[in-house]
Amino acid sequence: MQFGLFYEWPNPTLRNWKILFEEGMEQIQYSEALGFDYCLIAEHHFTNYGNSPAPLMQALYIGQRTRRIKIGTAAVILPVWQPLRLAEEIAVLDNLIDGRFMAGIGRGYQGYEMAGFGSDVDVSRGRFQETLDVLIKAWTSDEAFTYEGEYVNIPNPITVFPKPLQKPYPPMWLAGTSVDSMNLAAKMDMLPLSSSQMGYDGVRAQFGSLVHARAAYGKPIDNLSFGLQCITHVAPTDEEAFEALKYARWQNRAQRGLNRHDVVNGQVNAIPYEGELDDEAFRDRLFFGSPETVIEKFKKFSDVGATHISNWMMFGGIEHEKLMRSIRLMGEEVLPALRDAHPPADLTAKLLEEQPLSNEELQNAGAARAPRDMAT
Repeated sequence: MQFGLFYEWPNPTLRNWKILFEEGMEQIQYSEALGFDYCLIAEHHFTNYGNSPAPLMQALYIGQRTRRIKIGTAAVILPVWQPLRLAEEIAVLDNLIDGRFMAGIGRGYQGYEMAGFGSDVDVSRGRFQETLDVLIKAWTSDEAFTYEGEYVNIPNPITVFPKPLQKPYPPMWLAGTSVDSMNLAAKMDMLPLSSSQMGYDGVRAQFGSLVHARAAYGKPIDNLSFGLQCITHVAPTDEEAFEALKYARWQNRAQRGLNRHDVVNGQVNAIPYEGELDDEAFRDRLFFGSPETVIEKFKKFSDVGATHISNWMMFGGIEHEKLMRSIRLMGEEVLPALRDAHPPADLTAKLLEEQPLSNEELQNAGAARAPRDMAT
């Protein structure tokens, strides 16, 4: 298994952003020293739910202060970007950090944020696909090209320079939880990034959708990569770890408030909501506990296809000191125990024997979801 950190810099108490960001930078550098493989940066705008409005600039800064780890986005929200500009910035970034960039992309799910850029969730699928088409053309075509779509138009022939350092372009991750997302990931050879908030059955069903899609495209189904975003906190004991439950609750409730557009002067109203998970069910979707507890939980998800664990450890205003301890315990005890963990060799064959799920069935398999940070 591979392990990384996931960041969006939530800011419940409106702390100084520079201090908050530098704490994250210290955590990322510490994780690199402890053997973590990568870090991922979300894109969020206009509220204290997440303070990561410039993920590519933040990735460049992180790249300049690290040496080994991969740095990615999770995700750049394609419908709010001008595609040629995005293609250029990613290509420059990949060159400047010596080919360590991973291009995580998403459709977006927060209407409040997208509206600020004049974009609409209702038409985001079309904008997403056309922007993706242009990115691939920009990175791979040595000849000038045009593009005519419903949402994106490039009437005059354009050639993009420079090209990414990695060929043909940086590894691509796709944030999403739907059958459509798994199908696109299979078609484009992207690494899907799902959420443990889908639950064990939901993640197994998603991986099954990926396997069926790759088989339908005639692509190999052995040794597949599958990413999982997990809200993680490790402490010496389970009891100590669950003292951080209140921070995860804030993150969950803030996301729901943002979904409702319940925002005043940039602050999301993070209050209890109808239908939220009770403590027992909520705890089950979190990766909280002692190293031994967390190891067993990661093993369980490895058994249903997870290979890349993206740990959301800075959530809800948790203290820097507690987070650094959590990273240390992960690096010293959890990672070494799971380096050789991988999905069972017969998993893909078993999943192919099962009937593929519809999108509605897949979402039902992951019912009662808690905080996640991706579009379906």
